[in-house]
Amino acid sequence: MISFLESVKQIVQQDINNLLKFVKRPVITLKIFSVTGDYYTFLVRWILPILSIIIFLWCVLPLLRERKTKTIWGNLYLFNDIWFPITSWESMIGRGKNSDIMINLPFISRNHAVLTFHDGIWSITDLGSKGGIKVNGAEIEGRQTLNFGDTITLAGLDLLLLAAETEPLGKISENRRSTTTFTLLLILIYQLLGALQLVVAKGSAVMPALPASILLLLLAECSHYLLLRCYKRNALEMVLLAYFLCGMNMLIVASAAPNSLYKQLTAILIGMTVYTVIDFLFQKLGQAVKIKYFLMSGALVLLVMNLALGETYFGAKNWINLGFITFQPMEFVKVAFVLAGTATLDRLLTTRNMAAFIAFSCACILTLVLIRDFGTALVFFAAFVIMAFMQSGDIRSLALLVAAAFFVGIGVVAFVPYVTKRFAVWRRAWQFANTSGYQQTRTMIAAASGGLLGVGGGNGYLVNVIAADTDLVFGILCEEWGLLIALVVVSIIVFLGIYPVLLAGNSRSAFYTISACGAATILVVQTALNVLGSTDILPLTGVTIPFISNGGSSMITSWALLALIRSVKQ
Repeated sequence: MISFLESVKQIVQQDINNLLKFVKRPVITLKIFSVTGDYYTFLVRWILPILSIIIFLWCVLPLLRERKTKTIWGNLYLFNDIWFPITSWESMIGRGKNSDIMINLPFISRNHAVLTFHDGIWSITDLGSKGGIKVNGAEIEGRQTLNFGDTITLAGLDLLLLAAETEPLGKISENRRSTTTFTLLLILIYQLLGALQLVVAKGSAVMPALPASILLLLLAECSHYLLLRCYKRNALEMVLLAYFLCGMNMLIVASAAPNSLYKQLTAILIGMTVYTVIDFLFQKLGQAVKIKYFLMSGALVLLVMNLALGETYFGAKNWINLGFITFQPMEFVKVAFVLAGTATLDRLLTTRNMAAFIAFSCACILTLVLIRDFGTALVFFAAFVIMAFMQSGDIRSLALLVAAAFFVGIGVVAFVPYVTKRFAVWRRAWQFANTSGYQQTRTMIAAASGGLLGVGGGNGYLVNVIAADTDLVFGILCEEWGLLIALVVVSIIVFLGIYPVLLAGNSRSAFYTISACGAATILVVQTALNVLGSTDILPLTGVTIPFISNGGSSMITSWALLALIRSVKQ
């Protein structure tokens, strides 16, 4: 760690000295040098980190400001002039402190009822309360639909359901629209500058694939942005962050695997399409629930296909080769896995959903164990723990489950040869620098040599190491584009991970909250395993960084998970 910091310090000092010398040169000399690749690389190494920080802040700050706003969908009026605004599609009514609408009266049950607004229809569900529920004087059992003006009686207490005085879905301000448009322009400029840097560095090695693919990417981003603007979708900053990450993905692929540029561009276009479809279908909760069961059925088919037809690469049987296309089925199963743990609030509180979720989770994780993809199994298990806690809130049961998983993990480390080999290298990579620790040591050397600003796209060494653009992609980020840009990339993914947590209190439905937090867990855990594994802080697990690593299956799944995260926003 000390040697790494010293290397960074020396490189930064050298960059500052070069910049001072460069500024002092005569104007005529500057004009001559500006047309050469070396001086273009020098300028871009300073411009791109600054642009990346500006893009990050201009996307994140509006989302953080917006999280405090609440949409009022209706009101409950108590006849003694007390109003309860309804700010969620699902509101628990009761005496308990965890109730969304708390009525602290002794005859009201702790969890008395759930008031829901699904697909334009209001309803109320009795949670087994002692005092019962009446609607317009008639006793109900289970669920009852409602209309504005209906009187709800909770154990003798009358409440009147009234419409909201304001429009439910507020319009996005023109100022914010212009800000997002300008941010998109900065992202396009960033990607063009980065692409030109690669052309200068690698020349014919990326020509004409890189210019063509980058221009098509820019066109796709503009078209996708205009489509979302046309249909007045909010939280566009999240999509802009994804555009930025996809641009970095293309630059990394162009440097490390230029023959995969068109394949990766196709995956990005498919990912944008998948995001858009999920985003529009999830506007109605009923459609979202139907998609859940459809995807779970498809996931079970993929699990069987992986076991029957899977091919082994680097110790894991996690690829299916259909001749015209090769893909990782477990990447697509991630989306179904997240949705399997979701449920609306009334179902969470009145029925048992955990049994089906546990069964599906066991099928997924057992498949991953059989195909020896233990890194992905760890990602699935982390998501399972988060979503199971959100469903049940039972910490003791989850603690026992985690403890059992820990002992299973010890057994895997002890008896699976290639996993044992990786753990033997863990924290001792430099002792095996030319054998089993080769990848981690070269990644750390490359990351340190890049310093804060990087050596420039296409000028790195790590691209010559196997799996550099997938498992070791953080090293390429640090080496070629610099530690600042690498930290911005990681910060974007971490922000996407914490954003659903910040919005949990204002979410439309528990269904969206659980799915968003499950998707966010997968993104963050994958990123942590990749970054910390490639730098020997954790064992190298072979998982990708979402949106950044080379791989079509991973890219498409990342866009789908982003759509689930986006669904938490009203």
